[in-house]
Amino acid sequence: MIKLGVNTVLFAGYDLKTAIEHIKFTGYTGVELSSIESMVVHLSDKANDQELKDIKSMVEEAELDLYCVEAATDILVEEKRERTKRVFERASKLGIPMVTLSSAGKSNDEEQMEASLRAIEVLSQSAYDCGIKFALKIHYGKSIYNTRTTLRLLEEVKHPGLGINFDATHVGRVGDDPIEAMEVLKDHIIHMHIRDTIVEQLKIAPPEFQTAGRGTVPLAQVVQKTVDIGYDGATVLEIIGAKEYTLPQVAAIAGESHGYLNRLFQEAKSKKVKSH
Repeated sequence: MIKLGVNTVLFAGYDLKTAIEHIKFTGYTGVELSSIESMVVHLSDKANDQELKDIKSMVEEAELDLYCVEAATDILVEEKRERTKRVFERASKLGIPMVTLSSAGKSNDEEQMEASLRAIEVLSQSAYDCGIKFALKIHYGKSIYNTRTTLRLLEEVKHPGLGINFDATHVGRVGDDPIEAMEVLKDHIIHMHIRDTIVEQLKIAPPEFQTAGRGTVPLAQVVQKTVDIGYDGATVLEIIGAKEYTLPQVAAIAGESHGYLNRLFQEAKSKKVKSH
């Protein structure tokens, strides 16, 4: 089964119920909850048991799965690490298998790299203690931003609570070949974000060009490689910057992306079967 989900950050201007209804209608099988303070918080780090129950009910009624929580923050700040731990606890209560966020820090700054590695180690243990995984997102501009720095992380922090969230738009913008990166990191990828963008420019494109098929990311090759390496986790559409967009606009982005990505996955699976 193809596990295609949407990060609710696409619906940053709307409540979670609205997001879930439209994610279901546009054909996806699951949801990634946004807990991103700078964008939208659909899962609060302070959510009480009743609020968690309400979220669970909404998702179950829509017959969707809960794939992940994204809780992007600066993990070098102790207060933000504590918030992240509270998100881990709530994800665990919801039966969500992982939470994703980046390393924070700044690329090519050794002091911040060391601090990031230690923070990741602490959070990996916290996730493990909650019975979930910390899916470290390789992120442009942060300490862990390409294949080389990810391999260093995996060498220095060998923890059962840690895995990698791979997003071709981050790796591709810093000059790494995303297909080669997936091959190198395949044993550690536990989650995937997917979207389009104009990969030749460093800044992520507006939402309409993050819509799958509208940018220059080699999505067909990314999807084929996803299938070829035997990845069986969720692939989640993560589109940022649409907070001021109308509901028909964000629903159209979700729907168009689903059609494009679903076709790519079907073609990739068919090609893999034929090659065997």
